[in-house]
Parts: sequence; C-alpha cells; structure tokens
Amino acid sequence: MNNLPLVTVIIPAYNYADYISTTLDSVFAQTYRPIEVIVVDDGSTDNSAEIVHGYPEVQYFYQSNQGVSVARNVAIAAAQGEFMAFLDADDIWKPDKLSVQITYMLENPHMRITGTKARNFLDSETQLPFWLKDNPNWEEDTAIIPSTLVVHKSVFNQIGGFSPDYRASEDTEWLWRANEVKVPMFKINEIMTLRRFHGSNLSWLMAGTHKSRVLKIIKDSIARKSTQAR
Repeated sequence: MNNLPLVTVIIPAYNYADYISTTLDSVFAQTYRPIEVIVVDDGSTDNSAEIVHGYPEVQYFYQSNQGVSVARNVAIAAAQGEFMAFLDADDIWKPDKLSVQITYMLENPHMRITGTKARNFLDSETQLPFWLKDNPNWEEDTAIIPSTLVVHKSVFNQIGGFSPDYRASEDTEWLWRANEVKVPMFKINEIMTLRRFHGSNLSWLMAGTHKSRVLKIIKDSIARKSTQAR
C-alpha cells in the first residue's frame, strides 16, 4: 500500500480510561497505512493520560474541559493528513475500516465525506435505557455517526470545524452545514464501527434535550440562508 494518502485519526477523550486502550488498539490494528493518531484529552481527571502515553505513536494534547467540539477542532488544526477520520474514545473500529473508506474515496475523488454503518452494543452490566430499541445490538442504519466519519481536509476549509455552541449533536450540526453547501457525502453500507453504550455517553446523558438541539440546528440553518439571500 505505497503512496497512499496520510490519514489523521482524531480521538477526543474525557474520563474514558476504561475504554481508550481498546479504542487505540483497534486503530493500530487497521490494515491501512500511513496514519497519524491524535488524542485530545478534554480535561480528564482519571488516568486517561497515563494510558495514552503508553502508546508512543500517539500525539497527545491536553486542554481544560471545553467540550468535544473544541477537542476535535484542536486536533483538526494539528492534523497533517489529507483525510481525517474521527473516533470516539469508547468506540471500536473493525480492522479494514479505513481501507474500505479510503479506497472508496480515492476511487470516487469527488466524494468529500464518507460514513459507514455501525453496530451498537451495551457495555457489560449496563442496563438498556427506555429510549433505546429493545435489541441492544441494533444497527445504525440512518445517521452518519462521528466514529464512522472520514473527511477530506478541504471540507474544513470550506465550512469550518465543529461548533463549540453544541456540547452534544455537534456532529449533526456540522453535517447539516456540509449538506447546506452540497458537500458530496456517502454512507457505505457496511458495518465498520462498533459503538459502545455504557451510561456515561454524552448522547446518553443528554438524550432528554436532543429535540431542542435539533430545533436550534434548523433555526440556525434558516438564519444562515436568510442572511445569504439578502
């Protein structure tokens, strides 16, 4: 696999010491090379830093707790890759995940954003919350979730990074902006990511305010279109 583009893997982390080694192991098990790996520690108070420092290939950044959007944006600014792949610190990639997506994007160079299907699973001794489906191993069929995203670096020059105004649903807001300006994107119909639910997920903790965030995303979009029309 010579002369392939560098992929920067971006992992925001906040108090996920129980999971991040499994996450990083899945990154370094990728069949794709070359990669660089950036972990941005968003003010963890556990031993996340110690664990990450056990991986000498990883670039580690620490910041006071400012949210996942700021953490990702720090990594985007430092990234050297032509493509950026996002992974949450509690999720897991299948070994050929990057190979599948980068191959597709090189064969379809107009495609600037890709995602894949994901399979959700419950961590051990975690009870299924009422707002999730009855089957904890359900597949993510509709949305492109952050841990499946691979993005060409040019997209961030075009639409900017993740909005710090959103402590959750920041990925939905970013993809909404990309869609507004018709950035080509595609979801590959293969399960390449395993998303872990354990009760401390941001999406879990903030599930009750999801609808209000979606309404804000829509209102912000309408405001942008109104400004552009003037």
